[in-house]
Amino acid sequence: MLLDVYIIDEEGEDVQIDPSDVKLTSSTLAIIVSHTDHITYVFKGAKVSVVQKFASARKAAALRLQHAYKTRHVEETEGIDDVFIPIMDFLGGFQGVDLGETPKPVENSPKPKPAAKPVTKPPENTASKAATKTTTKKTTKVDPDAPALDGLTTKLAAVVKTMMSLEPPEGSSCDYLLAGTKLYIILGDDKTDLRNGNFRLEEIATLPEGVFPAENYYPRILVKKQKVLGVELWARR
Repeated sequence: MLLDVYIIDEEGEDVQIDPSDVKLTSSTLAIIVSHTDHITYVFKGAKVSVVQKFASARKAAALRLQHAYKTRHVEETEGIDDVFIPIMDFLGGFQGVDLGETPKPVENSPKPKPAAKPVTKPPENTASKAATKTTTKKTTKVDPDAPALDGLTTKLAAVVKTMMSLEPPEGSSCDYLLAGTKLYIILGDDKTDLRNGNFRLEEIATLPEGVFPAENYYPRILVKKQKVLGVELWARR
């Protein structure tokens, strides 16, 4: 059986691995290209994140253009398709919950605590401070030659300029932007402080169907002149 296997990690990055190294668990999102069946299988464990799902849709679309194979989605929560069982058996079977990932909930458990901090502050003070910071940053931090503004339409550039003018949330990084009816992934090594402009937007042209709770994200709504420009999705890290 001739297979190419790509694993989508928690950051949304895809890595090609040898089929003999594959371990299918509830935390696995794997894209398996079967050159024998001429089918690209997208296996989604029950515990994969929304980041992995969006990234898998983009990678699967690229592979479809490359190989012209049909794409078949296999989700643990909906039951394993019979057609995928031979592939799964070839890869060593389904391992269930990956015990090697048990430390992750320990790392995640402190994260909700920072979310409670703004509640303890008077809303008036928070708003006034944010307004002051935003005002002072708009004229000093937005660089018209910043990489983030390269090749953007006028409307999208206005959204990005607003993003670059705001004080970033502490201990967080911005992964996604919703602008109009489009979803963009934010790429770059400096997503914790967008004021520097060292990032770029990539439209996720192929979106998976369904409802995706953004469990690990909190939104920040961008409003200018009584209009909603967009919504940033931030993750605490």
